Amino acid sequence: MQPSDAAEAENRPVVLVAEDHEDSRDAMRTLLDAFGYRVVEAVNGRQAVERALAERPDLILMDMMMPLMDGLQATREIRAAPSLAGVPVIALTAMEGARDRVMAAGCDDLVTKPIDVRSFLGRVRGWIEARKQAS
Repeated sequence: MQPSDAAEAENRPVVLVAEDHEDSRDAMRTLLDAFGYRVVEAVNGRQAVERALAERPDLILMDMMMPLMDGLQATREIRAAPSLAGVPVIALTAMEGARDRVMAAGCDDLVTKPIDVRSFLGRVRGWIEARKQAS
């Protein structure tokens, strides 16, 4: 990697993907990377909170069903951290009727699985742009 490439990589928006299924993480990482995002990964809710605090991402994609700590509790902990105020959290779930629960936990949006790629990318882009404008 050339020095300018490293600087460019550091300027890309950071997306934290919190997902316990490796195939899903790989697919999201590949997709997001192809569209210019830098991806940080977490395999459970506890790690999602730790990575969010360490990386201060521009957006968090939070699976709701994960080991050690589910996405609802992880989102509550992220919302309690002053350093993460304003970071959008998008819930990822296949659970029917989850909108009220995920919004009550502090999520900003919900994407249902299986993911519609075009809609998903539009939402990611929209939330990151909104965050940039708010800062």
